[in-house]
Amino acid sequence: MMSRSMPRRALALAAILSLALVPAAAGGAESEDPAVRLKPRCYLSGEEGLLTATGFTPNATWTARLGRGRRLGSGSTDGEGRIRATFTAPAYRGTSGTRELTLTVSDGELSASTILRMSPLTASFSPRTGDPATMRVRWRVLGLAAKRGVYVHYVRPNGKHRRTLRIGTARAPCGVLKTGPIALFPFDFSYGRWTFQVDSSRRYSADTVPRLLIRFDIEKPKDD
Repeated sequence: MMSRSMPRRALALAAILSLALVPAAAGGAESEDPAVRLKPRCYLSGEEGLLTATGFTPNATWTARLGRGRRLGSGSTDGEGRIRATFTAPAYRGTSGTRELTLTVSDGELSASTILRMSPLTASFSPRTGDPATMRVRWRVLGLAAKRGVYVHYVRPNGKHRRTLRIGTARAPCGVLKTGPIALFPFDFSYGRWTFQVDSSRRYSADTVPRLLIRFDIEKPKDD
């Protein structure tokens, strides 16, 4: 006697079950590709940073290098091939603009690279001459903390703090700020040498780091 053919729906279900029973390939799921991350994304000379990485060989020795071989640091991965280490950024002698360096981490078998950005710490305003009572200037700042406020602390010629003015928010990744025209002295001033301290702190302190100091002389008009 001829047996009846299996219904199509049953055949499809049998195929699905067969596929589900096929053993996984040796080694399981594919491991993630190695990747390196830095925090923060931009650095001043000698600034400390955090390097994290994943996807490397477990319990292996790793080395981090800059550019064509300059060693930045080394250590051991954990049991899951992860890295977490602090480092010190190299010296950067540039006076304007930023610089990008290639940072490569390798454990001898696997490697990954990322970009380490370096920036000088600069602040200026223009114009630098005119009547302080009416001067409107454009500020240019680079190298302060990104996504944080930028403040100018006005220090009188006698060394006493007079006022603090927020001039904007620095943009990522290297703390860039360019303002439109704003009053240089939005308050009454005295004659003598003023100091403008530029930093990312809302409260004035002569010990704030990092900070920039700009001197500005206001001369008393001579009698006719």
